[in-house]
Amino acid sequence: MNITQQPVVFSCQGSDLIGMIYVPERPTQRAILIVVAGGPQYRAGCCRNLVELARIIAADGTTVMSFDYRGLGDSAGYYQGFESITPDLQAAIDALIAQVPAIKEIILWGGCDAASAALLHAPSLPQVTGMVLGNPFVHDETAYAKVVVKHYYLQRLVDKSFWLRVLKLRVNVWKTLVSVLTTIWQSRQAKPRTAASQTHNVNNETLPYPVRMCHSANRFHGRILLLMSGQSLVSKEFDELVAGSPQWQAAIHRPGVTRVDFPDADQAFSTMNARQAVIATARQWLNDWAAETA
Repeated sequence: MNITQQPVVFSCQGSDLIGMIYVPERPTQRAILIVVAGGPQYRAGCCRNLVELARIIAADGTTVMSFDYRGLGDSAGYYQGFESITPDLQAAIDALIAQVPAIKEIILWGGCDAASAALLHAPSLPQVTGMVLGNPFVHDETAYAKVVVKHYYLQRLVDKSFWLRVLKLRVNVWKTLVSVLTTIWQSRQAKPRTAASQTHNVNNETLPYPVRMCHSANRFHGRILLLMSGQSLVSKEFDELVAGSPQWQAAIHRPGVTRVDFPDADQAFSTMNARQAVIATARQWLNDWAAETA
């Protein structure tokens, strides 16, 4: 199916934001809004992977929009951080629907802290009925230490190349030992702060963001596609947190949530094979959803 690429400029609290909409010839009622990860990234994504994604998905009939929220890429304003972009997302949704009136439902797509942003803000965005989340970012020192011990140091102990470097004095053994012992001590500390508690006030913005993410995930009743990388410590940290929290488990292990693991993929799904696998998975998920609700 042919697609049209439409640049768009829209306002968010007085700042001009820049976006690109990929519109198919016959758009369906669902559209994808790509939430860009923070830091140096912008709406095209790493190695323009979001452009490739948008064009392929749009060719199937699903409109896709990517944009730079305030302070990122080409958009004006001050950088808000992923915890504070509800107004940006709502402004983008409004701009998308204004350009393509056939759209009735929005799917948020994001990776790393953009996945965290989607989980945080989705319940307050009435048009959002689905999310595609890649390796959500939920950093906690205790959980991270456990992940490093399990998935980094233990692997190095059976890595032949590591021991060859030790024998050739290319590794500072004392420094490495101190690092290992410190990390083990951190991993044995109290239960991670970010495990959600039923007693928390869900509207308390002073709570750690992973706690608020958990509450938001439990309030969100739409569909979720989780894309998890086998070679990402961020992905493993998320799993560590979920494993220790009944509230997270209730949010993630429910009908409507689909998880797909990519054992050889890194955090950014940076290889061609990983990107193709992610796109194929998302297309199948969208097609299955469309068939169920036809």
